[in-house]
Amino acid sequence: MNQLKQFFMKLIEPLTKVEFYQSLLVNILIIVAYILIGIIVITIAKKLVTKFFKANAKKKTHYKIKRSETLSTLVQNLISYVVWFIVLTSILSRFGISVSAILAGAGVVGLAVGFGAQTIVKDIITGFFIIFEGQFDVSDYVQINASGVTIAEGTVKTIGLRSTRIQSDTGEIYTLPNGTISEIVNYSATDVSPLVMIPVSPSEDYEMIEKKLLDFLPTLKDKYDMFVAAPDLLGLDSIDGNQMIIKLLVHVKPGMHFPGQRLLRKEVLHYLNKEGISMPKPTLAKFEEPVIE
Repeated sequence: MNQLKQFFMKLIEPLTKVEFYQSLLVNILIIVAYILIGIIVITIAKKLVTKFFKANAKKKTHYKIKRSETLSTLVQNLISYVVWFIVLTSILSRFGISVSAILAGAGVVGLAVGFGAQTIVKDIITGFFIIFEGQFDVSDYVQINASGVTIAEGTVKTIGLRSTRIQSDTGEIYTLPNGTISEIVNYSATDVSPLVMIPVSPSEDYEMIEKKLLDFLPTLKDKYDMFVAAPDLLGLDSIDGNQMIIKLLVHVKPGMHFPGQRLLRKEVLHYLNKEGISMPKPTLAKFEEPVIE
């Protein structure tokens, strides 16, 4: 009983001394100072990085500006990780904890965990290649395939070292581990030229339609900024009993693949209706009841 009492007295004894509270207050103030310095350094560094990339972006193309935005975000994140690591090690050293011993132990544990975390390592390595090779950037419209199957399509929201987030046209957010991204179709890297199919009634005079379209299509280049060149009339693509299909080629800016298709389709159909050119009409098949003898 006396031994237990002496044990508790030894624990309580430091709490009865003024020096203990003075030392505790000093350590708390030092920890707060370290954290504040870390926050200030990170804030200033992020502003400098943002200013640097914005200054360089003034002389770059739209594609390179997006590339600068992606690299700016990556550098800011790396700065945050490094600063907080230094703050943490400084606090531990303040309390007499050997940081080198922790790192040595972490290296052994990390080696053991690494065998079971090969997927994560693959994600990070792939993330480095995606970012530094510029395969796609934030705000690009991409299609991600795996073994020939589309697993996500939409606008890139964030690119991290481990995963990438893509928002579809209908609002869903896809979070993809970078290691699963094997095939990329980037619609925003360069000017694109998607095809547009226009159906018309087979009873119309195609030669007359072609002449009208050749006069109309060049006017769209000056009317809409997204067109980098006047749409091309490729000709009559197919014909059957219900419709003729006229194939057009639209030339639009990066990222305007689908908006360009929709706009050209709307403008051409509106023009053809105004010119009195009819669209194909569905035909109803007659059903005859079987004659029972």
